[in-house]
Amino acid sequence: MPSRLVLKLSGKVLEENSGRSNLAFQVFQLTRQGEQVVVVHGGGKQLTELSRRLSIPVVQYEGRRVTDESTLEVAKMVLSAINRDLTASLMAASVPAVGISSFDGGLVSARRRPPIRVSTPSGPKAVDFGLVGEIQGVDPSLIHTLWEHKMVPVISCLSADDQGQILNINADTLAAEISVAVGADALLSVSDVDGIYLDLSDPSSKIERLTVSEAQIYLRQGRFTDGMIPKVEVAIEALRRGVRRVQVVSGMSTNSLLEGARGRSGTALVAENGNA
Repeated sequence: MPSRLVLKLSGKVLEENSGRSNLAFQVFQLTRQGEQVVVVHGGGKQLTELSRRLSIPVVQYEGRRVTDESTLEVAKMVLSAINRDLTASLMAASVPAVGISSFDGGLVSARRRPPIRVSTPSGPKAVDFGLVGEIQGVDPSLIHTLWEHKMVPVISCLSADDQGQILNINADTLAAEISVAVGADALLSVSDVDGIYLDLSDPSSKIERLTVSEAQIYLRQGRFTDGMIPKVEVAIEALRRGVRRVQVVSGMSTNSLLEGARGRSGTALVAENGNA
C-alpha cells in the first residue's frame, strides 16, 4: 500500500514562480514513487501584505489571525489566486492536480469559532477571532475519489458553515485534520524555516526530534515563537489521533520535500513511542 502524505505549504514558499516550480517537481517525484499526496496551502504572508496595502488592520494573537469582513474579502482573493497558481505549477510538472477549497464536495464542515482565551502582553483575555472557522468534521470521500483517479488534491484553507458563510481556517489546523481523516503516514509542514529552533538566531538550537511530552514542556515554557505555536499545537493533536509523524521542513531547498518525506531533514515530531 502506498504511503499517504499530506503536504502543508505556507504562503512564504509559494511567492515565487521558481519556488512553486521546485516544489511541484518534487510532488511529481513523490507521486511517481507511488505516494498518495494531498497538498494543503496557506497564504498568510500574502494576506498580510495585501491587507496592509489596502490599509486593513492586521491583528493576530499567538500566531492566529483575527478575520473581519474586510480581511475575509482579501483572504478570498489571495487564497484563490494562490490555489490557481499552485495548481498550474503542478500541472506544468505533470502532476494531475485538482485545486479546491476545503468546503468543496463536502470535504470539511465548519462553524464560526466562538471566542477563546489567549495570552496577551496584558494577560489572558477572551478573543473573538471573527469570521474564522472551527472544523467540525472531515469527510475524505472526495480525496479518496481523486486518489483513485491518480489525481492530487490542492486544498485552500477557506471553508464555509452550513449557512453558506465563507470562513477563514488556519492552514496548519486544516492540514492536521485532513491528515487524521485520511490516515496519513506523515504530515509535512513546509515553510521557510528548516525545522524548530529554540532560538532562531542560534543554528545550534535546532531540534532534530521532538516527542509530544517534550513539545508540551517547551510550549509551557514559552520557548516557541508565535508563528510556531499553532504549528506545534496542531502537530501534537494530529499525533495523538494517529498520524505517525509530523515533519517541519524548509521549502526553500531543492530536495526539501523528498528528504522530509523520508524523515531526513527538518524536525520530526513523534508520539512518545514513535520513530522519526
